Amino acid sequence: MNANSNCYFMPIAYLIMTQSPPTVSIDRILEQNRKSVLAWVKNTLSAQTTVPQDFNWLLLADVSSAKARKGENNAGLFDRTWAEVATAIYDRLAEAAEQKKPGSGESVRISSMMLRAGAIAKYGIVPNDSVLDVNLILQWFWDNIKDSREDVEQKAGNWQTLPIEEIRELRQLKNRLKVIAALASSDKYVLDEELKAWLLLRDKLP
Repeated sequence: MNANSNCYFMPIAYLIMTQSPPTVSIDRILEQNRKSVLAWVKNTLSAQTTVPQDFNWLLLADVSSAKARKGENNAGLFDRTWAEVATAIYDRLAEAAEQKKPGSGESVRISSMMLRAGAIAKYGIVPNDSVLDVNLILQWFWDNIKDSREDVEQKAGNWQTLPIEEIRELRQLKNRLKVIAALASSDKYVLDEELKAWLLLRDKLP
């Protein structure tokens, strides 16, 4: 049985490794084990200057994210490899979106960082790891802070009177603080006082 299985799956693995995204289906990709999928994603994304629009990368990322949270065979154990698949795609989609229109990659970037926070809650912090390095989350958060905490708190106090663009920025900050809250809720990372102060603003934001 195992021999037959290997004979069947090896050509498919070769197929997805050698064909471009538009010529291979997501179902075919997901027939592979997670390490083969990760290798294909890394190989394909590294070889492309732009993400092909006719392949549903977002769907593959979302399915991989769900597999990461459910674990292999829905075992309920967080799967780091599927998380790496998902975050690699999310990050690339965010970069591609930002190149076209600044700010348009926000939602997929949040998905990527939330998944990293979930992985860290299960596995802990691993420096220089593409999924488990907490500095990836922290740097992303601080790089997107435009105003002082005092200014944000003042805006939050009367956000209904603000221009729509500023309300949108406050909403984006609230979404980013959701990631910080996920880190804080685990026992793997202790927020410093500055981050704790920012997190207290979350409920005040629109």
